[in-house]
Amino acid sequence: MEFIIIIVLFIGMMWLMTRGQRKQQAAANEFRSSLEAGQNVMTHSGFYGRIVDIDGDVITLESTPGVETMWKRSAIAMLADPPFAVVEDEDADVLADDDVLEDPATAAPASGSTVAAVGTATVGPVTPAGPTPVVPDDASSLLDPPADGRRDEDGPRTPAS
Repeated sequence: MEFIIIIVLFIGMMWLMTRGQRKQQAAANEFRSSLEAGQNVMTHSGFYGRIVDIDGDVITLESTPGVETMWKRSAIAMLADPPFAVVEDEDADVLADDDVLEDPATAAPASGSTVAAVGTATVGPVTPAGPTPVVPDDASSLLDPPADGRRDEDGPRTPAS
């Protein structure tokens, strides 16, 4: 009789422990089945996007205009607007049909620039502004200089401790 009571208590405890988890799982399944194109969502990894297409278990998200990625339906965590400003005007960076592009061969170079356009000769060497940095060709700068004045040719050095 005592053994039956222990088994009943164990089964009751297991039922109480899994009940909340089953409710959460049912709510998540309901949420994922109600997703529609046009909604802003966030994935479990923190990726924000707008749902463009739903094909069975695959959801296509658009993060920026023209950039689409495909995600598994279970990767969608919640409905969320991105925490940054979204530019709605997709044609903001596109030139109008009547815009004229400037010919690089006839364009005036920027102030202080010595780089010429493609197909033309350069006026002089292109030099960086300021002093030229000294870059070692090996990892010798990572070692302390030897106290006895030896050079690399005199033998190996040990790493600094």
